[in-house]
Amino acid sequence: MRLLLISHLLIFSITAIQSFAIDKQEITVSPDGEISSISYAISIANDGDTIIVNSGTYHEHIVIDKKLRLIGTGNPEIIGDEKGTIIKVRAPDCLLKGFNISGSGHSLYKEDSGIETENSPNTVIENNTLTDVLFGIYVKNSPHTVIRNNYIRGKDLDLPDRGDGIRLWYSDNAKIINNTLIKTRDLVMWWSSHTYIKGNKVKYGRYGLHYMYSNHNVFRDNTFIGNSVGGFLMYSNDIKFYNNVFAHNQGLASGYGVGFKDLDDVVAENNLFIDNRVGIYLDNSPHLINSWNRLEGNVIAFNDIGASLMPSIERNIIVKNSFIENSEQVEVRGGGYLKANKWYMDGRGNYWSDYAGYDVNNDGIGDISYVYASLFENIIDKYPDLRLFLYSPSAQAIELASEALPLIKPEPKLTDKYPLISPSIPVNFDTGNTDHGPDILILSIIITFLPLFSYIYIRKADWIRK
Repeated sequence: MRLLLISHLLIFSITAIQSFAIDKQEITVSPDGEISSISYAISIANDGDTIIVNSGTYHEHIVIDKKLRLIGTGNPEIIGDEKGTIIKVRAPDCLLKGFNISGSGHSLYKEDSGIETENSPNTVIENNTLTDVLFGIYVKNSPHTVIRNNYIRGKDLDLPDRGDGIRLWYSDNAKIINNTLIKTRDLVMWWSSHTYIKGNKVKYGRYGLHYMYSNHNVFRDNTFIGNSVGGFLMYSNDIKFYNNVFAHNQGLASGYGVGFKDLDDVVAENNLFIDNRVGIYLDNSPHLINSWNRLEGNVIAFNDIGASLMPSIERNIIVKNSFIENSEQVEVRGGGYLKANKWYMDGRGNYWSDYAGYDVNNDGIGDISYVYASLFENIIDKYPDLRLFLYSPSAQAIELASEALPLIKPEPKLTDKYPLISPSIPVNFDTGNTDHGPDILILSIIITFLPLFSYIYIRKADWIRK
């Protein structure tokens, strides 16, 4: 009896080992090999197999409906011949790596894509180059997806006719890391929470980041450059932004570096907002009565408007930021005065390039408050069409009149009791290898403020001598 049991166990073990070996086989595809079609290789593969695709050109539309690893060697090209979606993933735990993918269809209605996953959790898409695609990578109902080190360039179409470079749709716990998106429409994240987005570059699109109903997400070290809008985020909470660059986003109707609408518990630290029409826009954020947003240590420089807030905005902590040479440092959208926000905390406020105060005790804090008041700016906040006259003699005359006649002196938009004397300029920003690199940014700031610092130093020395 014991021998019979042992023999059965041996037979079972041998069968399991053989089954495991079969499940893990490797299939090679080559244009001139025994297997020359990727689709055929998938049809004969079993769950867990690896398909190695050698360099060459493959005119195919592929459906991955098994748990497979597709690995390209020598950058094989998969060409969709301008029809439909090129690769569809319909199974979990798949890997797609090392391919050049091009030539999707043109239908926005059908959402023609380079790669599309649906109901395919734990999929990894990495080290691929996608060009001439309508949508780049489209992830539907596929949690725990990883999209890493891909280059995506859209079709040469007008902005409204393009598809999204990357779109997450009901796909929680995704990771989007070190991808480059060029001339697509948006990077979209909708109903996708607990996502980590790091090191991506999004250029020359519509919304660098288009974001709704997605909570508990982290954005770190990304660059959003030359888009109509750097990023617009809505109806979400617990969003973290660290060390991102929003630069040269100059859309005529918007041009926000980043816009927040109905966002709660946002933390934005050490980001760069430069040369946008509006650096930061806040609309009904935070939304919940017990929520606060924190904007700290950011550089907001050379924008038409540094920060634009609706007059009803409350419960934002805005401290230790550097507002540098924005045409208008802070706008109250539609006119009015900002209340119930914190522009200073624990004895530290923000740096303001137009601050004309002094620091006698050299503690880095201005000895008089920064009071931001401008009669002409109050007018253009209420009537934006008059911004055309911002640098005109008329604007200067209105400002002079407001200083000379107390009767028309404007009420301050904000008061910072502890203004910082020096800006904080991080040196590790990556602006995406555009013509406006970090070295040029730092140099331009030094050149701009060297005369100002010299003037403050001389005035301080004169004051001490007196």
